[in-house]
Amino acid sequence: MKTLISLTLLLMLVGCSANAQPTSSVQTLEFTGDSLPALRHITDMKISGDTLYFVYETEDGFGQRFLRSAVIDYENAKLSIRPEIGKREDGYYVSYMPYPFFDASGNVHIVSQDDGEIYDLSDGNALTRTKKYLVSGNSTVPFPMSHYLQDVSMVSQDNYVFIGREPNGGLQYAMAANTASENVDTIRKIAISPELQSWMPNAGKLTYSGKHNRLAFAYRLHPVIEILGMDGELVKRVQIAADTFDPKLLEEADFEDLTPLHFVDISASSDYIYALYWGCMYSERETTVPCIYKIDWTGNVIAKRDLTTSPIYKIAVTDEDGIIVWNGKYYINVEL
Repeated sequence: MKTLISLTLLLMLVGCSANAQPTSSVQTLEFTGDSLPALRHITDMKISGDTLYFVYETEDGFGQRFLRSAVIDYENAKLSIRPEIGKREDGYYVSYMPYPFFDASGNVHIVSQDDGEIYDLSDGNALTRTKKYLVSGNSTVPFPMSHYLQDVSMVSQDNYVFIGREPNGGLQYAMAANTASENVDTIRKIAISPELQSWMPNAGKLTYSGKHNRLAFAYRLHPVIEILGMDGELVKRVQIAADTFDPKLLEEADFEDLTPLHFVDISASSDYIYALYWGCMYSERETTVPCIYKIDWTGNVIAKRDLTTSPIYKIAVTDEDGIIVWNGKYYINVEL
C-alpha cells in the first residue's frame, strides 16, 4: 500500500477567547518502505520522537492484532513503514495482542494485553522477554480480574497504570501495578454515575501524564473527561455537552450503534490532553465533522480544533504537541 493522496485539510483552532486562530493546511503522509495489508482497524497509535507505533487488525486476521512502527519524515510528508514487530522466523508471533508504551526516556516497551507479559524491543522489531508480568497468577489482586488489560502506561521503574475489569461485564477501574512486588490495586472506579456501574456504558480511553502525575479518562458514550490524581481523587470533570445516553439501551445487544458516540480517542503530551470528539452516531461518522479538544491537566479547555474532513478514528500526539490522525485509509499530519 504505497499511496500519496494530495489531500489538503483546512482546520480552525478556536481558543478560549472569541477570536479564532488562523486556518492551517495539512497533507496526508505518503506510505513508503514495507507494504501494509488491508487494514480493518487501527486500535492504538503512539509517537516517540520521529517514530509512530501503531497496532492494527487486518481484514483476514480473525481478530489478531499486529504491531508496526514507521519513521515520520515531516519535511517530505512521508511515513516509512517498518516490518512487523514480534514476528518469529516460523511465522508465528510472540504476542497476539501487543500494546506499546514508553518509559520516561521515550524507549518503547510492549505488554501483551491478554496475559500481561512485558517485553523489551530489540534489534528494531524483535520482542525480548523481561520475565515480568503486569498481572499474573502470582499477583496480589483486589478482585478476580478479566485477562484483558487496557491502556497501559509506565509511571516509573516497575510501576504501571492501566484499566482493569471484573469479569462477566463487571466494574472497571483505573489500576496500579508493581511488577517487583507483584501487587495490583485500584486507583479509582471508572463510572459515569451511580446508576451506570458496569464497564459497558462506561467504555472509554485512559491516558497518563508523568509530568503532572495524573490520569485522564475520556468516556466514549458520554461527553465527559475525568482528570484523576494518582490517589484516586477527582481533579476535575470536564463536560462539553449534555449527556445523550439512555440506560434502557443496555437491553440491546448493539446499543453502541443506537446512541451518539462522544470521545472516541484520547492522547496526551506532557502538558495537554487531546481528545477526539464525534458527538454523533456511528452511522453518521462520515457526514459529521469531528473535532479535537485540547485540555490542560487541571481541566481547562484550552482550544477546540474543528476538522473539515470525516471520519477521523484515531489520534496520536508528540510531546511538541503535533498531531497525527488516522482517517481509515491514510495518516494525516496536523500542525498546531
